[in-house]
Amino acid sequence: MISLFKRKKLKGKAADEMQAMDDVTQTLLYPSENDSEKTLCFDSCETDTTEIAGYMSIGTRNNQQDSVRFDHNEFSTVCVVCDGMGGLSGGERASALAAQGMTQHLLENAQATDISTEMGRAALRLNEKVKDIRDSENRKIEAGTTLTAVFIRNGELFWCGIGDSHIYLYRAGELRQLNIDHNFGMHLDQMVQEGSISSEEALRHPQRAALTSYLGIQELTLISGNRIPFPLQKDDVLLQCTDGLYRCLSDDAICQILNATKDLKRASKLLVETALTFPGAHDNTSVLLTKYKG
Repeated sequence: MISLFKRKKLKGKAADEMQAMDDVTQTLLYPSENDSEKTLCFDSCETDTTEIAGYMSIGTRNNQQDSVRFDHNEFSTVCVVCDGMGGLSGGERASALAAQGMTQHLLENAQATDISTEMGRAALRLNEKVKDIRDSENRKIEAGTTLTAVFIRNGELFWCGIGDSHIYLYRAGELRQLNIDHNFGMHLDQMVQEGSISSEEALRHPQRAALTSYLGIQELTLISGNRIPFPLQKDDVLLQCTDGLYRCLSDDAICQILNATKDLKRASKLLVETALTFPGAHDNTSVLLTKYKG
């Protein structure tokens, strides 16, 4: 594994958490083919039933706070994307711990009857761990992360989302978001429907993007997901991404790129690199594509 970002030397519990992050690897930390693009990373793998490819960029930020992890065993495939937030190394540590923790828990419980409950159980435990992230002086630091998780077993999908990272289903040339954004914009849009405020007021509200749920929040009460297994069809593609992608590319633009190529590696790269061409694009941007082969 190659770490692309320098970090302060830590001690004690903080060092253990950082080692956990390095073990997770920001799973996509492999240099891009273009040596001049040191902030671009990619990875891919294939199982009997799935094909997976991902791409991530640091953008113009000083550090990479996204974490992407995917793994599988004989029973299931698990894919997790997290977008960290917080000062110093808090965001990247939070996202890495969450990505590793959710992946490990789901693989260890891959034969469980109620996967949605396992996702919720893992999320609650991870929320407490993120809240307890500390610096080298053993002081708690501000840290948080969004999380999307995809679990595939016997052709059935379970997913969960916390925060504003997205999970899409691409099927037969059409794109549909599966999860909902946990931000204040949801409440503003509801106020528009109720006639309390105008659409323009909702769109321009300064707190529109403020998260209402994330790992690291004081009390985690809002987790979206499906309790009834969602049957996948051959060639379905699941797209998980951080907000660096969808804040630059519309659903139509994303769909056009997925329509243009069936090569997941190429598609993930095109999605990220196209987003980076937009004026004002500066955020970490990560994409993970999972195709169900049937």
